[in-house]
Amino acid sequence: MQDKNKLSLPMLFGDHMVLQRQKPVDLWGKAAPGLAVFAMLYREERVVAEAAGRSDADGDWSLSLPAMEAARNLRLEITAGAEKRVLEDVMIGEVWIAGGQSNMEYFLQFDAERDAAFARPENPDIRFWDCPEVSYEGQLDDYDFSEFGHWRPCRREDLPWYSAVGYWFAEKVQSTLDIPVGIVGCNWGGTRAACWIDRSRLEGTPGEVWLRDYEKGIEGLDVEAYRKAYLAVRTNIANHPFQGDTSMYYPGFSREFQLKAMEIWTKFQGPYANVIGPIHPWRPCGVYETMLLKVAPYTCRGVLWYQGESDDTHAELYDEMLSLLIANWRDLWHEEIAFLMVQLAPFRAWLEDKGDAYPILRQQQAWAAERIPKVWLASSSDAGMEWDIHPKRKRPIGERLALLALGHIYGQALLCDAPELEGAAWADGTLTISFQHGEGLVLQTPEGKRATEGTVNALLVDGQPASGEIAGHQLRIKCPEKPRHIAFAWTGYYQVNLYNAAGIPAKPFEADF
Repeated sequence: MQDKNKLSLPMLFGDHMVLQRQKPVDLWGKAAPGLAVFAMLYREERVVAEAAGRSDADGDWSLSLPAMEAARNLRLEITAGAEKRVLEDVMIGEVWIAGGQSNMEYFLQFDAERDAAFARPENPDIRFWDCPEVSYEGQLDDYDFSEFGHWRPCRREDLPWYSAVGYWFAEKVQSTLDIPVGIVGCNWGGTRAACWIDRSRLEGTPGEVWLRDYEKGIEGLDVEAYRKAYLAVRTNIANHPFQGDTSMYYPGFSREFQLKAMEIWTKFQGPYANVIGPIHPWRPCGVYETMLLKVAPYTCRGVLWYQGESDDTHAELYDEMLSLLIANWRDLWHEEIAFLMVQLAPFRAWLEDKGDAYPILRQQQAWAAERIPKVWLASSSDAGMEWDIHPKRKRPIGERLALLALGHIYGQALLCDAPELEGAAWADGTLTISFQHGEGLVLQTPEGKRATEGTVNALLVDGQPASGEIAGHQLRIKCPEKPRHIAFAWTGYYQVNLYNAAGIPAKPFEADF
């Protein structure tokens, strides 16, 4: 247990850390009350930045280093009275928070292209830090979480622990900008948006329904018996992700195998298996308190957000939940940090989960990106799997998030957004669908063959498959009668072949006439 009078830093501050460039860098921690606290950043023996502050009556202190440009091989020394902490191999570059649920958590160890990643030369300019997945205060003392909570350089032995999306994002941004990139993982599989929001933000809003659902679910619960049963299940303790049966995360986890697995797992479920109780990570506001508040306000450029699958219970509220979450997080970081989100990938069924509500969730994501400043949405329309909620190829998703960052955040002149519906009109027997970001629009097969006319996969005109030809950023379809409804990729699972010149697939849309 940490002595409250000792100089201490949040877990995030450690060797190999990456600090955000071009912004004042927040530092904070604990010390004996009333002590002067100094932070000195060195390159060898030369001071390149410094800051000073004082701990308050409770021992809390905070200070800010001045904004700096990208740098490598630095040493950060923090002193309070006679105590000193020295952090080695510190870098200054770009920092992104990787938030969400299992598709963001998804380790590079399981990725379909992991061998290609592992075979690459070690890159000292990429670093990854993963927040321990704890669901109650004190859990860090109860279990061994030593594999988490420290910065991992981009080395072969560390790569399996990286978020796959985070890795592919960092690799693209780092290789393009030639500066250090740090990814801070703060995510947990199965979590709803409500799990990452402060309770006061949900109360009195439509999002309060998640609180009511939770309270109804624990009515009459024997909390001590529940706690004992929950902690007795080894898989509920998320400190050793590569131990036990991990077959479901690797490519090839077929629907037939899933159904057999469900039969086996059902036999071993305890009496509280379906109860989201007081120490469950899926309870509203839980991981906000036990994880996110341990990370905020670590100075960063923005957030990579891949989540929404578990919000299908109240899919029609997801736009509202994203609004609450983004506003909450921006208040924690004291600035309008960017949010780069992933639109949910095509999906039909996995274990007991179904993709029936995904068209609504995708629409809600698109609405949030349209309404909220500095929020952009990456298309994953070609990355999904019919019988798996976890797409095994995370590279397209990570790289499309990187394109959004390069174009919208770092100011590069490139096509970085997915084609999306701009408008649809019918005249003289022709339905014309126009696209924003439709430069170089083309029909493309999985093998890379391209055409400007043919069947447009996943496009239905009055419920019927459609063929057309491409002219510029428009798709033209022969349609003798005025249609009543068009829908593109408006199902749980679908396959698309409509791309722009950047190789980004079109986003789902629908329209009435």
